[in-house]
Amino acid sequence: MPAQRGPRPGREVLGRGIRLRSLFSLAFGTIVGVGWITVMGAWLSGAGAVGAIIAFVGGGLAMLAIGLCYAEMAAAYPVTGGEVAYVFEAWGARWSFAAAWLLAFLYIFTTSFEAISVEWVVSALIPGFGGPVIYTLLGQEVRLWSLALGLGVMAVIAFINYRGGKTAAWFQDLMTAGLILLTAIFVIAGITGGSVANLDPMFRGTTPGAALLGIGIVLGTSVFWFAGFDTIPQAMEEVESGARLRLLPRVMGAAILFALLFYCLVILAASMSVSREELLAAELPAAAAIEAAFGSPVLGRVVLFAGLCGLITTWNAVFFAGTRIVFAMARAHMIPRRLARVHDRYGSPSAAVIFVAIMGSAGTLFGRNAILVIVAAASIAAGLVFLVVVLGVLRLRKTRPDHPRPYTVPGRRWFLHLSAVLTLGLLGAAIWEPFHAAGGRIPAEWIVLGVWAGLGLVFYLAAARLRSAVSEKELRWLILSDEDPETKP
Repeated sequence: MPAQRGPRPGREVLGRGIRLRSLFSLAFGTIVGVGWITVMGAWLSGAGAVGAIIAFVGGGLAMLAIGLCYAEMAAAYPVTGGEVAYVFEAWGARWSFAAAWLLAFLYIFTTSFEAISVEWVVSALIPGFGGPVIYTLLGQEVRLWSLALGLGVMAVIAFINYRGGKTAAWFQDLMTAGLILLTAIFVIAGITGGSVANLDPMFRGTTPGAALLGIGIVLGTSVFWFAGFDTIPQAMEEVESGARLRLLPRVMGAAILFALLFYCLVILAASMSVSREELLAAELPAAAAIEAAFGSPVLGRVVLFAGLCGLITTWNAVFFAGTRIVFAMARAHMIPRRLARVHDRYGSPSAAVIFVAIMGSAGTLFGRNAILVIVAAASIAAGLVFLVVVLGVLRLRKTRPDHPRPYTVPGRRWFLHLSAVLTLGLLGAAIWEPFHAAGGRIPAEWIVLGVWAGLGLVFYLAAARLRSAVSEKELRWLILSDEDPETKP
């Protein structure tokens, strides 16, 4: 679809055509991803089968409360960049940039997570796939064909997104359907053919304190595993005309609840299939469990193909969201304006697509040992952004009480306060978990976020001259799509 232009040159607008159905695919596909294939061993060793399920239930319900707050904001401010607009309206331009830059970290380096993970899954499907070692980083060998695969798929995802949001959404619908179908086969086989006895030990350790510690460890990363519903706000400006925005909370809520059910079922199916010792001895526990339980390599490959579908859905969705948050920051003069360029034919944020592809590819170079660092650092970033947004809903109820709200969070202010407390708890767990794992030293995750913040400051200062030439009214027009200040009486 051709790019549309604002009332005068200066406010780039993306092409429309995304359906509400595709918003569900974006959110659910992002949340689920491939973590249940590559990181399930860490969940089970950290908390035990039942402990991990409890951690995901707690994290999922907390994220549902946060998601409803997001639904109110998304319906009230249906513009690209989501949090850029919400935080700007509630807290101002500097806080808006800080939140958006943290969110960009989450999205961009989740693409790196997927690029590293794709080799992991493909290597299980094709033994010996990795190829010769080309270098060692963070104590991990990086192999030629593994790296080429990750960078190659990154290029394909970039190409799909370069052709516009409608193409990316269609691709997301297709891959999400494949994920659900293949995972259903795994879950049914694991639960019906497994044994409850294999769930022992259900928790970490033998004392209540050890069990709570294990649940807390998994809960600390649950922000990352449920982050994804927030891809919906990034697409709001591209939703087809006439879409019923009042249905947004149902779409967001359904994505989170379906993902919660998905996580619980795959943990249960894998844990029931074989003993915990056999499960944790496997490089990819979910696939190994179903293969060992039924003596069927075919079923093991079904799980791996489901993981590939989940990996691609997350990869495509976070790439999409990352380009929109970068585009929104550039359009608002928070970072260099050239990153807001819109493709004349496809209506896509073409410059932002290239930027996200380059940064995500750079993260891919660090190899497998970067995965857990990305997870923990992204959990902190997401927790900070979610907290600012939830508190922003409370603030805007006071400062902008008359602003149109197609949807409002139920339960009056007590629900918003509860959501803020839950968000603060998830953020605390996300910050504590890497500190605990580092044995009191400064965690690598904190250092990585510090470096990213420094890079953000460089970008912010690079756009300072252009930003200083923009009035407050023009800035509101750029971010919130308010009436063009030059046309106001």
